[in-house]
Amino acid sequence: MEDTVVALLFLMFALVNGYGVYVGYRGWVTDPEKHGWPIPDKVRDSPELTRVANSLVTRWCAVSSVLALIPAVALMPRILSEFQIELSIKELLAIAAYGMVVSVVAGYPFDRISRL
Repeated sequence: MEDTVVALLFLMFALVNGYGVYVGYRGWVTDPEKHGWPIPDKVRDSPELTRVANSLVTRWCAVSSVLALIPAVALMPRILSEFQIELSIKELLAIAAYGMVVSVVAGYPFDRISRL
């Protein structure tokens, strides 16, 4: 049961990052009407910095989305198996640490944009 919940959480995280890829690809990162992300005014006013911000969000959210799909796909054989194999504490800790790494990768472009 917990493996299904973990896989669904990573799938939801991949979908949220997919939305970030869409927003960056469309060039809406600096548009306050499209989303609620805090963007500095100097980035919003400069076309070059806007292009960089859109590129950063697109690239890093795509990487984070793919990284979030890895555990979801890796847990599918365990979920679909007739044997009820439970996740051990070590596996849960490893998945939690991996989730933290994916979260840091997803948050990197927004930290970088604030320092542009």
